[in-house]
Amino acid sequence: MPTFEYRVLDVDTGLFGSSTVPEEQLNELGADGWEVVAPITEKSGQTAALVLKREA
Repeated sequence: MPTFEYRVLDVDTGLFGSSTVPEEQLNELGADGWEVVAPITEKSGQTAALVLKREA
């Protein structure tokens, strides 16, 4: 049975309700085997972080 490791990546939440996804960082993590599995949202619905996982 495979085992996984997890990581939380913070997303920059702007002052006016916009989130900036760190695309370059996500591409680097994807090349290392990480994949986004879920967003973590604030009460406003704005994405505050992303949960990533990869096989250990």
